[in-house]
Amino acid sequence: MSWYGIDAVDRAFSRTKKALFEPFDFWKWVKLAIIIFFVGTTYNYGGSGSSYRTGIQELESNLPYTSPGQISAFPVNLSNINFDYIQSLSETIISLVVLFILLILALLFISSVMEFVFVESLVKNEVHLRDYSKKFLKKGSSLFIIRIALVLLFFIVFLIAIMPFIPILLGESSEPSLLSLIGRVSWFIGVMTVLTLFGLVINSFLSLAIPLSIYKETEILSAFSMIFGNFRKSWKEVVVYWFIRFIISIVIGVLAAIFFVSLILGSGLVFLAIDGILYFLFSSFVSEPLLWILLLPFAIIELVLFFGALLLISVPLGVFPKYHLLSFLEAWFEDSEIPFFDAAVLEPETGFNEPKPNL
Repeated sequence: MSWYGIDAVDRAFSRTKKALFEPFDFWKWVKLAIIIFFVGTTYNYGGSGSSYRTGIQELESNLPYTSPGQISAFPVNLSNINFDYIQSLSETIISLVVLFILLILALLFISSVMEFVFVESLVKNEVHLRDYSKKFLKKGSSLFIIRIALVLLFFIVFLIAIMPFIPILLGESSEPSLLSLIGRVSWFIGVMTVLTLFGLVINSFLSLAIPLSIYKETEILSAFSMIFGNFRKSWKEVVVYWFIRFIISIVIGVLAAIFFVSLILGSGLVFLAIDGILYFLFSSFVSEPLLWILLLPFAIIELVLFFGALLLISVPLGVFPKYHLLSFLEAWFEDSEIPFFDAAVLEPETGFNEPKPNL
């Protein structure tokens, strides 16, 4: 018996090779790198606590000195506390949080639109960022709303998972027994495990629904319903597909690590040699403070080149899994109507489209 998820590997490899290397088109790679960047964007947040610490120190300086073992009374003269600074600090923190949330929402919206742009680009083997973005703006907006709803749902379930720990964290409950603590931890792990698996399944169904939404000309929820209905008929095919996807993700992760380390070593040696030459060249004419200022633009250019190269080498690692998804969907979902650029004669044994022979 032939499994669609396994057969799709060869088809995905063939389509990846044709799309990226036959012929090689640098600007096509650049546009695909931009799409993959937004589709696979991860959000990291980091910040310094220096301003928060400065405010605390200023607040502490206005409080009376308390010797060890002595409890200080609340200061009578509240005018010594800089409430204007505290209010300004609070407003700044709130503004940064709001800005961060808006940035996440903007990236999530762009990512939702780019999901459709990515599929269309690979199916047609033509990348038109502006035209495809306009074309799928409405469908991307629908996917964005669905994702927001799922995030809110997952957040509510997460709150339910941590509810047993809230009285302990607030100090409203006595120290729990070992048995009680084990029960609460088990509850949390169980809920989070189910939530994670549910999220993976929903995300997989949504990814399969996106091409159907495009080529069956239907809403994303209707396409999702079609995928779920087909899953009920042939769930074993999807389970094998998920297993193959898991193996693919491991292989791609290893390749990504190898490429990343190789890029760091290669570019590091080249940039180090260039920076060394520039350092000795500039140090003959200017002193050290001005020397670092002159070297700064070159360092910025090197960083841009490094991240640009990193995005470019990620293109095959992003294109291949998407072609695998599309090739699986083409065979698994009858009448998917995906107009592949290499589509032609349907192969009866696997259900895949074979290229038309040259007559």
